[in-house]
Amino acid sequence: MNSPVVITFDCAHTLMDAQWDPARLAVQCAEELGHPLDRSRAHEVYRALLAPRWGDYQRINLSRDPRQTDAFWRELTQDWLHRVQIPDTALDPILDRADELLFGANSTTFALYDDVLPTLTELARRGQRMAVISNWDVTLHKALAMHGLTPFFERVIASLEWGIEKPDPRLFELTLDQLGVSPQNVLHIGDNPVDDVQGARSAGLQAWLLDRSSSSPGPTTLTSLTQLLDRL
Repeated sequence: MNSPVVITFDCAHTLMDAQWDPARLAVQCAEELGHPLDRSRAHEVYRALLAPRWGDYQRINLSRDPRQTDAFWRELTQDWLHRVQIPDTALDPILDRADELLFGANSTTFALYDDVLPTLTELARRGQRMAVISNWDVTLHKALAMHGLTPFFERVIASLEWGIEKPDPRLFELTLDQLGVSPQNVLHIGDNPVDDVQGARSAGLQAWLLDRSSSSPGPTTLTSLTQLLDRL
């Protein structure tokens, strides 16, 4: 195929192996800092506190202000500490440890796949325009920055910042508007056959599936991101 004007990428499970579970993370941080817990109950309490607030969190993301989302998690964590009988003095150490596990240099929560950096580096060398479209919250920008990926992308579109999630074609359409390109000139790469492939195609984009679990690439399926380089 001819090189597209822009290539867009999903992030979770396409660029990074995202293993985010806020309840599990909170329990891990508390235990690492020496606060014994009934794990099962602690997970249950955290999830019970988060579920009715998730709509509020989605609305807060529309502000695109990390200070507001940080305040949300701070309040939630403080309420959780009260419920599991951990003192308030543990709040800041737990939040600091959580941030380190999520976005620190050795993060396993958002781990970069080995084929990503070589592919993006070569595409950038060729002058390829690139962007990210991902079902993610405001922290997408921080996750990309921690791996040094931000300079590769003209636009980074996090669904919760716009109140639209893939496979809704409107998320792709607003990205096209921001990039100033027509859909037929864009190739989207992602791991989800519905959110990424069907969603992108419904907006008129070309779309290829990235399936690292397969050993058989196809005309519109990649088993490694590096295969993209030979196909353009």
